[in-house]
Amino acid sequence: MGRTVSLYIPGFDIPKTTGVKYGDYAVFFDEAGNALVLDAGQRPASDVLREWIKKQHFKRIWAVGTHPHTDHINGIKDIINDPDIRVEKVWMTDYAALAAYTKSKYKGKPWYSRVCDMHSRCAKGLYDLCQRNGIQVGWLATGTQIRIGDIHCRVLWQSKNSYRGPDTDPLAGMFINNFSPVFLFDFGYFTAGDNELGCDAARAVCKPVIIAQIPHHGNYVDKKAFAKLKPKAAWYNYGEKGGTIGKDKGFTSWTVPVVQATGADIWNNFKDGSILMHFTDDMVVVCGDRSDRTKYYSLGEYKNWSRSDEELAVEVMLRKHGNGDVRKNALGTRWAAVQEYVKIFVSDRDALLDAMADYIIRDLCGSGEKRRAFIGEEYYDDVQKVVTRKMREKNG
Repeated sequence: MGRTVSLYIPGFDIPKTTGVKYGDYAVFFDEAGNALVLDAGQRPASDVLREWIKKQHFKRIWAVGTHPHTDHINGIKDIINDPDIRVEKVWMTDYAALAAYTKSKYKGKPWYSRVCDMHSRCAKGLYDLCQRNGIQVGWLATGTQIRIGDIHCRVLWQSKNSYRGPDTDPLAGMFINNFSPVFLFDFGYFTAGDNELGCDAARAVCKPVIIAQIPHHGNYVDKKAFAKLKPKAAWYNYGEKGGTIGKDKGFTSWTVPVVQATGADIWNNFKDGSILMHFTDDMVVVCGDRSDRTKYYSLGEYKNWSRSDEELAVEVMLRKHGNGDVRKNALGTRWAAVQEYVKIFVSDRDALLDAMADYIIRDLCGSGEKRRAFIGEEYYDDVQKVVTRKMREKNG
């Protein structure tokens, strides 16, 4: 039962203190061949990612650029320009609105405008490339939902104005980082691009998760935000000092203690090499090919993420989740929504058979004797008739 979504983060050998210029990159993919590229870094790191994507032969590919910095979106351009890869849709931060806001806020500070113009041009270059290649463009904002195949996330929050002070180093374009959206995936994966979560509005959307990507290449972690996230595992790109360009600052001196205080295991793609995560219905398996370690984390309240409320209600009717408190514990925060469907199914057998047929058609309970055992003799013959009718209608 259930489905699996995986996350791949390529390992890459680089000097420990120069990670920022290589950027962030990761790819989610499901069993049906759908892929969601979440930032793609820039060369040479993006070349490693691009070559891996080519070997997977994904059926559909979407990409997300969290914010208009070259170390996050230039790799998306490289993927689009590869004749062996077809990107269907790209999601972007509204770079034009960001530029207008920044120029207004920092009027009289020419360095800010110049830096913002530079990054806006980079983002516009990606937008224009999409237009030339017939690729759909979606705009990221609070409430945006992204779903491709079994991969689903929503934007919990995106700042419409920079919450860093005007003393921020404009040459680094730091004020743009915190326009990165805050994402939560159905299976309890949290990421925020380079957003350092250092304001009340960002912290307000944080809640316990299973896996968290440490923001901004591991450069900074907001204590209050991570205390609310309480991840079982957290990861960041590159070596022991994270992505910082400074000499002795960065991950080991500041971020590690903050993350460790939450009790999270820490992973990175320098020490652990390429990281692979498999999100099943009730757990996530994380492994690194260089460190040769494997960890298993229960999904807790995020279990059953791959099934809709209606599908879970079908399972309840088939006595798969027990009764009373046992059922409440099994369904967690989704119990109330599932119970609404259960009420409908109890009073309307046709609605139940229809939902069961959809469950079977989605191949959630196998075939032959396995299906018969799962559905049970009480419903099997009747629901098979509905399946036959639905398949006939589907195939004309």
